[in-house]
Amino acid sequence: MTNIETLLTLIKGNPELPILPMVDSEVVCDDSYAWWLGKWGKAEILHYYLGEERVHIKEFDDEEDVLSDLSDYSGDVYDLSDDEWNKLYESIPWTKAIMVKIGV
Repeated sequence: MTNIETLLTLIKGNPELPILPMVDSEVVCDDSYAWWLGKWGKAEILHYYLGEERVHIKEFDDEEDVLSDLSDYSGDVYDLSDDEWNKLYESIPWTKAIMVKIGV
């Protein structure tokens, strides 16, 4: 199945989910006012969280990276007990979406 066919299958099976293009940094190489070309990559259903510094993907990102970038937590995550750590991680408002990688 091609990347486009996979994307269409995911859309048909999950019409309620947002579709997000995840653009590789190699595609957008500068900050000028221009258009960039990329290729359709793998599409899959993932969970994301918009942190203070970047977008985190639950299925790929390390818990430590995500907790260190929480927008609504001002404490030091390294001072948390294991139970507090797990509770804080589980409280993250992950959003489920169809994510499509756009690469070179």
